[in-house]
Amino acid sequence: MKYPLSFSLILASSLALAQQASGKIDEIKVEPNPARVGQEVRITVGASGDAPTNCGMVVHFDDGSESRQVKISSGEGKFPVTIAKTYANPGNYIVKAEGKKITTHFSCPGVSTANLKVEGKPEAPKPVAPACPTGYKMQGKVGKDGSFTCKGAKGAKKPETPPSCAEKLEYFSNDKSAQLGCRAVKAKK
Repeated sequence: MKYPLSFSLILASSLALAQQASGKIDEIKVEPNPARVGQEVRITVGASGDAPTNCGMVVHFDDGSESRQVKISSGEGKFPVTIAKTYANPGNYIVKAEGKKITTHFSCPGVSTANLKVEGKPEAPKPVAPACPTGYKMQGKVGKDGSFTCKGAKGAKKPETPPSCAEKLEYFSNDKSAQLGCRAVKAKK
């Protein structure tokens, strides 16, 4: 027996709605929260009751980037759904998950939001103070560019391995003054 197209569409819609009726999108967890600029954030969208299947949803990140569409089905994905995201700017964001029809997947029922705070850029690692070799002591302070000078005590032996110098600095040693260290590279004439 053949059924009219309208009856088939109504039946398909009713079956899809019946599958979704017992559960809905109801929760978003955002971790870590607060997050730092450039740090990966895990956004987990959960569903209540018998989680909906064969449906679509969209997750909005509130930072001007493209929203993420997700298809839920036995072969493509199931609740809970976790998405990784990084934020480029500090601020307060509202992350939102809501149902949306995606190709042949009907809209998942429900909407949920979560607040996310993104803090400024991570602090740059503090430079490690240079260590003078055994028998030498720091003379003066370390320069802004990382340059330093070590002065040898009487009888101090020149180290077999010179200290490491930061970028744009070069190692130097002066046997007469018993000094060694790192200094800015001198321009060649």
